[in-house]
Amino acid sequence: MKISLGPVPLNWGKEKLLSFYGHVADSKVSNVYLGEVTCPKRESSIDDLMPIIDMLREKGKKVYISSYALTFDGLERGNIEALLEASDGLEINNLAFLSIKTEKELVAGPFLNVYNWRAARYLSRFGIKKVVIPWEVGRKSIEDIVEKSDLNIEVVAHGHLPVALSRECYTVRSLSSLEVSCQEAGISRSNCDKECFQHPEGFFLKAISGELVFKINGPQVFSAKVHCLIEHMDYLKRLKVESIRIESQLEEDIDEVINIYREVLDNQLNEKKAGGRLKALCSDDLCNGFFLGKPGWEYQ
Repeated sequence: MKISLGPVPLNWGKEKLLSFYGHVADSKVSNVYLGEVTCPKRESSIDDLMPIIDMLREKGKKVYISSYALTFDGLERGNIEALLEASDGLEINNLAFLSIKTEKELVAGPFLNVYNWRAARYLSRFGIKKVVIPWEVGRKSIEDIVEKSDLNIEVVAHGHLPVALSRECYTVRSLSSLEVSCQEAGISRSNCDKECFQHPEGFFLKAISGELVFKINGPQVFSAKVHCLIEHMDYLKRLKVESIRIESQLEEDIDEVINIYREVLDNQLNEKKAGGRLKALCSDDLCNGFFLGKPGWEYQ
């Protein structure tokens, strides 16, 4: 089974991205997804991403360009088409990008919400070869999709869960003293002050009880807990899932996270011991409830 690395969902600059992908190039991942998925204001330039694509491909990685989950003014399409020329495939996170003409491999991203095998089969009519299962899909549905769709399947195995995505910036709202929406306050993408650049890693929100609940990151909200399927790798291998995905949210620990999953997949490390190591990295804040058909924040 291969390991994939999802696109960076955080607001990193050019130097940090280059450093991060320098580590990724020497890591044990097979597939790397690049690009901005949520906000075009944070999109890296083509000149910044091209050297990264070249570096990753020289190291034998398969590189996919990830599309936006929301469409805006159409300007982002030109960047994606240019990057696609230098890459191996396109991950589609919004059906609007299905109209891009390319001979490269097409992947249905997790934001397309493929919840069952019928949806997967339908997308295959448009040339989709691989489906990334959404984070909230349970194991029984994954079984059905693997067995009945005849497509390559990728399952997200590690990372904060996306909870909400909006055209309105949650960072602006949370930092603003205005009890009004961004639209009412006259804040839009065109006159955005890029408050999220002050918080490139995002920031956590606590419940009244003091428990961390959400992680705010521009127009996207993540779970505070880290989704983790490390103790279900044998099960996914038996299903013949093609690849698992690790989300690019843990810059400092990404090498160790990748190595732990690789060791488990290669039968060099016990799943329980691996789970203990990941709990230590994530301060024990792990969850896998959705996968097991339980409330998402649970872990067992």
